Amino acid sequence: MARNDGDPAIPARVRRRPQQQRSKAVYERVMEHARHLARERDFDAISIQELARGAGCSIGSFYYRFGTKDEFFRVLVDDMIARRDEAVVDTFRIHKVEDLPGELAREAVANHRAYAGLLRSIIKKHLEGKPVWEPISLLGHRIAAEYVRRVAEARGVPLSRAQIERISFAFVWLYGLLAQGLLGLNAVYSLEMSFFEEEAIASFQQAISHALETEDGWENRPAS
Repeated sequence: MARNDGDPAIPARVRRRPQQQRSKAVYERVMEHARHLARERDFDAISIQELARGAGCSIGSFYYRFGTKDEFFRVLVDDMIARRDEAVVDTFRIHKVEDLPGELAREAVANHRAYAGLLRSIIKKHLEGKPVWEPISLLGHRIAAEYVRRVAEARGVPLSRAQIERISFAFVWLYGLLAQGLLGLNAVYSLEMSFFEEEAIASFQQAISHALETEDGWENRPAS
């Protein structure tokens, strides 16, 4: 499920990691500090001076390694997606099919909390018409498709069109709920509420269970 490293949307000089040990150490310190800041704050509220100072490097060194702030934004987004992708691969490898809905929902909540500020910035840029959301959307589709494949494999029969559509809807609903929580669009709840994770996971599991129990006549035929 890893992304294609040849993505033309990311400049080659930005994608290329430093080769020398000292340079690698600086690179990782910048990324680690950026991940920490991106948990709570929008990317636009983080300055290059702050990133460089927190990583113990000069501003010139930051520009040399990452280019502009916009280029670093893409690097940070790519890093988040790669880490999420790797975690999901492990989840599918480790857990039983019946446990996957709960685990996938739990990881989605954790990822949105860990990158709350960055994800808010991505959503806002997307709403402004900037092409930053597509890689995240594609990852979400790949996760849902892999879940469908695993269920079909475990059952020994293809899922119906209706089942697949309802499973896709459940994933889209979950991600939409998390996005609303990040943007504060609903004053009643937020990602930080004590019961948010429990209720989100339970609702997602219920939606998946309903999807798999679907039997609607012609809709129950295997999807072509």
